[in-house]
Amino acid sequence: MDQLSTFFKGKQVNKVLDIGTGNGDFIKLLIPVFGAETRITGIDPSEEALDEARKLNTSVSVEFIRMEGEKLEFANHTFDVVCLSNAMHHLADPAKTFAEMKRVVKMGGWLVIAEIVSDGLNEAQENQKMWHHFKSYVDRKSGITHRETWTEAEVLDIIQINGIHPVLTFPFNRMDDPVTDPGKLESWINLFAGHLKQLEGMPEYSEKARLFRHFKERLNIYGFQLARQIVVVGEPV
Repeated sequence: MDQLSTFFKGKQVNKVLDIGTGNGDFIKLLIPVFGAETRITGIDPSEEALDEARKLNTSVSVEFIRMEGEKLEFANHTFDVVCLSNAMHHLADPAKTFAEMKRVVKMGGWLVIAEIVSDGLNEAQENQKMWHHFKSYVDRKSGITHRETWTEAEVLDIIQINGIHPVLTFPFNRMDDPVTDPGKLESWINLFAGHLKQLEGMPEYSEKARLFRHFKERLNIYGFQLARQIVVVGEPV
């Protein structure tokens, strides 16, 4: 995250909020950007995800709270920086979350949105998109809000429509190279198989089983790589 470090160099940042923190991966990237003394709060509606985040982030300057992004339990103008890390496609009401982000950020503060995108991917990243879109389909069948990923242009449109002016935008890859080791690829095959099992007995099972076979074939050819992200630093307007 060199671009973030450069942008925030010399800026006073004491308190950071990370919405949709999941297992806290994004916070691990933020700590070197802002320094160990900055207080970072990660929120997520899943207690299971937060338990994992606490295991991965043991710094005394980081805390995790179960909370919905659509209804933040913080006072107005609490945080210097408010982040939304790969959670846009999980939001039931993106407009409410963006409004809450703007409410709790301090005057003159910054909003940071990182979101996985669906375009400009190599073949290994397309495999991750295939897996992710299938998982999102299964989640929606279970009543869970989980959209397919947007293009970079669509992500920027959503951000700007919701009253955030981008001042810095850059691409980011969590994985530099595709994973090709058969043992490591097997874990992704098993995850796909587990999602597929949830569709057993449903009309679309045969079609999705064919997709699973295609996924395995592509993994053997191209490997697996996390799809690229777009990172946007913006200010409320």
